[in-house]
Amino acid sequence: MLMLTNFGRGCIHAFAPDGGAHSIAGLDLYTARQTILSLFAVMGFHQLVAGAFQLYVLALRRDLVLLALVLQTAETLLGVINLYFYRTLPVPVPGAPFNAGVLVVLAIAIAIAAWEDRQHGT
Repeated sequence: MLMLTNFGRGCIHAFAPDGGAHSIAGLDLYTARQTILSLFAVMGFHQLVAGAFQLYVLALRRDLVLLALVLQTAETLLGVINLYFYRTLPVPVPGAPFNAGVLVVLAIAIAIAAWEDRQHGT
């Protein structure tokens, strides 16, 4: 699911005409359009790389599932902290509650993966 989410968000942020900044998040692109679009594209390309890594783990290296989950959790946690506390956006964006929910799912997934690793002695 995370892989598909990263591919989906990555494609929107990297390739949609407004990167989803206005059409999804409702950000005003009038004053710094090129800067915002460039930053959204960078974020999108990062998500595509993360999705590719997760696909690699899923297809070829299941022994790295816990690592992939920990990396995604760290990124999601920092994103949630940023969206709610650090450098908040001037308008509510759908990524904030979505990522907060994903963070809970990731915490559960890490617990399950760690338990599975201990059960199998890896």
